[in-house]
Parts: sequence; structure tokens; C-alpha cells
Amino acid sequence: MTQKKILWAIFYLVLMLLPVLMGEWAAHAAELERRPWLDEWASGLGMIGFALVLLSFFLLGRFKPLSGLLGSDLLMQTHQLFARTAVLLLLLHPFFYTLWYTPPGPVAASTDQALRIGSGSWGLVTGLLALGCLLVLVASAILRQRSDAPYERWRLMHSALALAVLGFGLHHTLVSGRYAQFTAVAATWWALAGLALLSWLWVYLVHPLWQGAHPYRIEKLERCADRIWLLEVAPRSPGSAQFRAGQLAWLKLGQRWPHRDNPFSISNAPDAGGRVQFLIKEAGDMTRGLARQAVGNVAYLDGPHGRFEIPTDATAVVMHAGGIGVAPFVSLLAAAVARQDRRPLRLIYADKNHEQMVNVVALSGAGALADFALLPMVEQPDADWTGLTGRLDAHGLATVLEHPAVAPLTDTACHLVCGPEPMMDAVETALVARGVSTARVVSEHFKYDFSGRSPLARRMRRAWWSLSAASLLGLLLALAWR
Repeated sequence: MTQKKILWAIFYLVLMLLPVLMGEWAAHAAELERRPWLDEWASGLGMIGFALVLLSFFLLGRFKPLSGLLGSDLLMQTHQLFARTAVLLLLLHPFFYTLWYTPPGPVAASTDQALRIGSGSWGLVTGLLALGCLLVLVASAILRQRSDAPYERWRLMHSALALAVLGFGLHHTLVSGRYAQFTAVAATWWALAGLALLSWLWVYLVHPLWQGAHPYRIEKLERCADRIWLLEVAPRSPGSAQFRAGQLAWLKLGQRWPHRDNPFSISNAPDAGGRVQFLIKEAGDMTRGLARQAVGNVAYLDGPHGRFEIPTDATAVVMHAGGIGVAPFVSLLAAAVARQDRRPLRLIYADKNHEQMVNVVALSGAGALADFALLPMVEQPDADWTGLTGRLDAHGLATVLEHPAVAPLTDTACHLVCGPEPMMDAVETALVARGVSTARVVSEHFKYDFSGRSPLARRMRRAWWSLSAASLLGLLLALAWR
């Protein structure tokens, strides 16, 4: 794990524990009477869980400095994995309260005051509403990855549920939380909730308004392979954001509704005039409507974001592209041409058939590079096919890595991987099994879940488990301190 990621993990852990630490400090300063240990543990679980919910807003706030520093990959994985931690902690925390284990009868005044969810309080109601909305939100996000549910409808529901969780959860925390009676703790919750709300407003209100004042125009729209379109847009006015090769942008065509943008990798080299190209595959609601667009139509961009790039210290580069995952590599190769890169650059480009493959050399100008080779591979070759045959899985990759153009570079090169999840998982696993260091495997994922079995995917899940466990250890230490 790089130093940058270690610092990010420590910073995130501190933010997870911040409300707990503030609560324990305030209670110690006020010499607040200690409740039963289980009540304190239950309260701490709830505080960590809700802090994670609020932090998740900021992760998806599309703040360019953050995504440019850490990469959209890491931010999205943090968001999706720790959403599960939040759900688990928030589901469990009510059941640790000793109220469940008291004999039947009137509730003691001390217990009622400690829990602050008496019969006349709305705190319990809003807590249940927040938890219900959160369960639906997380479950729908997980299930959407396994279905063909309309993306735009899901985005709209996801954003509305997130806002409901924020509102109901904050009310429950301030009304029912014992430590929220302290000004410092209440201020911490208001600050975290305020940042979360600002992140939501930035994505769904402020930035769409800014985009309306800085529109783009479709300059080119042409089919460059079966179901693959080349879309080029240019700003209508100066002042457009400059991007780095390999970054992505969220794109909207013809309208500014915030839930109707989709992320696409940029496929051209940085352009002084702000011109941006995308390679887009017909797959969802928005992409299937590309044929109805026309040159001159308006487009809106949110970007650039992400950090998928060739390390500056790489002596050689092998790129592994599957399907439309070739788009960022076209950008990286075009940028390499612009800077006259003389390092060995290899592109392994796999797809189901040749008709779905774009002309990488023509789009990027890679033919002008000093040391470049393209190795196309198809699963279903036709009679005229002369390239490699097979899938880019463990077996296919082993064949490619023995190719004379790649074999001398395999063990020392930096490997960049982008494509469908099964292909990426297989390539990452095979490379590490061959002895390639994980530090020299750079990936750009589009889906984040538990299906990945590569060393990189397992390492990310270990980091998630470790940080989740560290938050519980931090809670134990905070409770033991007072």
C-alpha cells in the first residue's frame, strides 16, 4: 500500500471516530455519570455508523482535487464498502441497549433519560425511518449491479433516499443521542451533516447550474465500430477545465438534469482548446440514444475526475484493454505521442469479435511512437482474422505474455488494466501469480463489489475489514479511557 493510501486510511479512520472522541471528551470534562457498558457500546456503534453515512456523501461529491489525488477508483470503493459497515453498525446498535434486558414494567426515569427515546419523542421514529431508507438504498445499489434496471431512475431514487437518510438520521442523532446534549458534539454532527448536504447540493444543484453557463457543443459524432461511437465535444466559451490523459468525465446530452449524467473515460490527449473525445458503447438508456444526437447539439460535462495514468518512473508499459475499456488507453497513447515518449509501450486489446474493435492506431496516432506494438485478440475470429485468438483470461494472458513483443517486458513493465470485471480480475490474478508486484499493476474499475478474487481486490477488502475493526477498537479504547 502506498504512503498516500496509508495516510488516506488514517484520515478516514479519524473521521469515523470523531463524534465518539468528541463525545467522550465532553462527557469526561462534564464528569457525566457513566451508563452501563452495553449502553455506551451501543451508542458508540450508532455514532460510528452515522458518521460513515455522512462521509459517504463527501466521497461522491466529485471534488476534483480529491479524485485527482486519490483516483475515482479508491473513492468509489471506499464509498461502497463502508456503506456496508454503516448498515451493519446501525442495525446492531439498538440491540445492545440494556433497556431490552430490563424486567417488564414502567421504564425508570434514569433509563428514559439515558436513552432519550421516551414515549413523547420523535427520535425513535426518525431513527427507524433513517434505517429503513438506508437499507433500501444499499440493497437497491447492490441489486442494480446484477440487473438491467434503468440507471437514471435508480440514480434519482438513490439521491432522494440519501437525502432522507441524512435528514432523518440527523434528527434522530440530535434528539436521541445522549452526547448530542453537549455543544461540541452537536456542533460536530452539524458540521459533518452540513458538509454532506453541501456535497449533495454541489452534485445535484450547484454544478448543474454552473454547467448551464458553460455548455459544450457536439462537434463530431460518428460510428467507429459495431455499437461504438466516437463523440467529440468542444466548449462554447473559454475557460473549460483542462484534463490529464486517462481521466474521466460525467456527460449529459441535451439537458441538465443531474441524475441523467453518465461517466465515460476521455479518449483524446489534453487539448489546449478544451476539445474532449469519448468512445461510447451502446449499452444503457443514454448510450442507445446516441444515434438520435446531431452535430451542434448541446452537451454538459462534469470533470475531469480520476487518476488513471502511466507512472512517471515506469521503464516500460503493457496495457491490457477489454472491450470499451480501451478508451482511456487511446487517451494515454495520444498523450504519449504528443510528448514523444520513447519508452516501450504495448497494448493488448481483446474483444468478442473484430467488428466491435476501434482503430486504436488511427485514433491515437500511436504509429508515430518510437517503440509501440498493438496485439489484438478476439474470441470469435472470422476467416480473415490474423491476430491472436481467445479470451483475455488466465490462459489467454499467458499466451500473450509469451509473445515476442511482450515477453521481454512482462516482468519489469508497469501493467495498466481496464475492461469488464471478469477480465480485469483474471488479468490481475495472473500477473501477480507470475511475480509482477502489485505496485506495478494499475487498474481502472467500473464496478466495485465482492466478486473480485484478484490479489488487488482481496487487498482492498482486507483494508476495509481492518479499518472497520480499527474503528471498533478505537471505540473500546475511548470507552476505557473515561
